[in-house]
Amino acid sequence: MANANNQSPSLEQYILVALIDIYRGLNVNLPVGLDPKVQNNVIRDVLSSAISFAEKQESMQTISDELFQCVRGNCQVKDQMAIIQKQSPDVINAKMLAAAYLLKLENKKMNLN
Repeated sequence: MANANNQSPSLEQYILVALIDIYRGLNVNLPVGLDPKVQNNVIRDVLSSAISFAEKQESMQTISDELFQCVRGNCQVKDQMAIIQKQSPDVINAKMLAAAYLLKLENKKMNLN
């Protein structure tokens, strides 16, 4: 699907939209072969930003612990579907806000305001 400027979305944009849908509780069918390094980097960026969106100290610690796993290269989009089942609404909300914020920045970078 093309955007308003007839550009295809970047892989980062695609992953961010998928993450937002996952955090909203939707089932997301991911294509086979998503670059694991890009997935890890995007999720790492989301988690880094999500810490500041969390309202509770416990949520910040949960996100920080998950971020530590990503730094070690253990993050994939498909794993987020299972991970959020065990997380509090505050953690999920912080992650969703962070993903939306990063998507806005990515869109701005591509002049899609």
